[in-house]
Order: sequence, then structure tokens, then C-alpha cells
Amino acid sequence: MKIYSERFAIKYLFSNSGVCFGVDTKKCSYLFIASRKGVLFQRRPVGDKVVENLNYEIPAIYDALLGEKEGSAG
Repeated sequence: MKIYSERFAIKYLFSNSGVCFGVDTKKCSYLFIASRKGVLFQRRPVGDKVVENLNYEIPAIYDALLGEKEGSAG
């Protein structure tokens, strides 16, 4: 089951896999994910579509964000 809203500046996604919250500002977006895999908080570019592109699947979003984070560290 998934419940989500993309209509307002504060976005949310609740699913059996965890929760995801997003906040859009004029300068950037912030994304918070809490799932069975862990917790992530990340600053994203304005208009970022990672959640939509990964079909609102929290495990896939978490893996993609973690992969980006690890890729930029090395």
C-alpha cells in the first residue's frame, strides 16, 4: 500500500516499506527517508524527480540516494 501527495511544498509518501518526506524551497529541496534499510536526510536540487522516477518505491529511492552519496565520497 502507498499513500502519497505531490501537490504542496511539503510532500509525503507512506508505504509498507517506510516513510519519505520532502520539502521544497526556492533554492533546494530536502528529502527525508526512514525505512527498514535505514534513515537518510539529503539536500537535493530544486525540481528533483528521484521519487517519481523510481515509482514511489522507498527501497529503490533509498538505494539510489545512498549510491549517489557513496559515489560522491570517493
